[in-house]
Amino acid sequence: MYPRLLITHPALQTIAALMLGLMLPLSMAPFRLWPLIWLSIAGFFVLIHQARSGRQALWLGWVYGAGMYGLGISWVYQSMRTVSTPVPMSLLLTSLFCLGIALLPMLQAWLYHRYLRAHRAAVWLAAPMLWVLFEWLRSWLFTGMPWLLSGYALTDTPMAQVAAIIGVYGLGTLVVLSAAGLAQAAIQPQHRSLWLGSSLALIALPMAIGWAVPASHWSAPQAVITAVAVQSNVRQADKWAARNVRPTLDFYARQARLHTEPDLMLWPEAALTVRPHRIPDWLDELDQMGKNREQAIITGIITEEAGRYYNALLGFGESEGEYRKQHLVPFGEYLPFEQQLRGLIEFFSLPMSTLTPAPEPQQPMQWQRQDATYRLAPVICYEAAYPGLVRQLAKESDLMIMVSNDAWFGDSLAPHQHLQITRMRAIENSRAIVRSTQNGISALIDADGKLLARSRQFEVAALTGQVTLRQGMTPYQRWGGIGWLLVPTVLVALIAWQSRRKH
Repeated sequence: MYPRLLITHPALQTIAALMLGLMLPLSMAPFRLWPLIWLSIAGFFVLIHQARSGRQALWLGWVYGAGMYGLGISWVYQSMRTVSTPVPMSLLLTSLFCLGIALLPMLQAWLYHRYLRAHRAAVWLAAPMLWVLFEWLRSWLFTGMPWLLSGYALTDTPMAQVAAIIGVYGLGTLVVLSAAGLAQAAIQPQHRSLWLGSSLALIALPMAIGWAVPASHWSAPQAVITAVAVQSNVRQADKWAARNVRPTLDFYARQARLHTEPDLMLWPEAALTVRPHRIPDWLDELDQMGKNREQAIITGIITEEAGRYYNALLGFGESEGEYRKQHLVPFGEYLPFEQQLRGLIEFFSLPMSTLTPAPEPQQPMQWQRQDATYRLAPVICYEAAYPGLVRQLAKESDLMIMVSNDAWFGDSLAPHQHLQITRMRAIENSRAIVRSTQNGISALIDADGKLLARSRQFEVAALTGQVTLRQGMTPYQRWGGIGWLLVPTVLVALIAWQSRRKH
């Protein structure tokens, strides 16, 4: 026996599902309307709980996902237009991609209706635990799309600081549990005060903890250094043209001569568009320049070994080593179903889509400074969205360096979302970050995820400032990992089993 429906007309339910889905990306960068995260998720839980049939739950889940991803990852369209994919084809492929990912909340809604809805803890426990499992599922299924995780909405709030203890997935768990309390208050008005009070407690307590114990509490400062993040502002359509090889080398040579004072200079992802073996003298000169002034210079570049190409970072001057990207972007850096897709349209034949992931786990890069050895945790572009990958590198490091090429996404939501994701990695790992991108947004970020400085988009920039090297491990670094998934998995399985026994 379920309470009276809050929204009765199917058309209104569909509109509500779409609007609630749109609210989720609106809670994140660049909009930052973060209170909407609770309204979006609570409304979703109410709708799927009161669906009249499994078919309706499927439909409402899919519409919610269509709104969420249709706005939240609309930047896929811009990435296709960047390489001159025709507008109709760009619209079609973007729509198919967004609507395809929307199948996950559709499946989530159906599973809830089919196996969990009848249990007395369905709304306030089963629904949020299932949400957590599906956020994790989305992070690795078909190589993963860990974008728009609910915890990111709180990056600019004190509550985000508890990610140093429980990570972004744990933070998201707190979000959905408090949202579930709001949903229960709407469905069960006779106990509204109890549920509203519970939700407020789940929000207020982490807010207070985050305010009192910021992420920087978990690490100790070692040294303060001056860093410069260079931003070239090269259009993606021009980046790999042969005519631009010499102007690119000249630009970075000028930057190297100009910025003599910083301890660390960072250039963007694939900043140099020619492979190392073709410019040995240029690189030797760069290396000697860095050594002469005791400066670490790190650049993105494509390297080659045994006929395989790697998206890499190379260290020069006082830094050394090569870091190879471990998690490539599907369709951007490698092509799934290559035999079927390559040549079909221009987007599937990009020069950068022939890269190979690092064949073994990568290690931090070494940096010699004032008779001390420091370790730099390198992260290239899309890898920033994978908390576990960054965690493994960061816990053995003193500073994180992140490079990206967000020129792919033009003036879209993606660069702002990507920066917000990067800031969460700083909080989880209690490490400062130097971030260099091709056309913005470059940034210097402290261990609490706060922006010390940021560049404007679409202009040449050399972002210079001080950051603190830190050592020590956060609770998330010590005990993070997929083990925490055992709790939501067991709870969902137990509730499903009890619900089925009653029938």
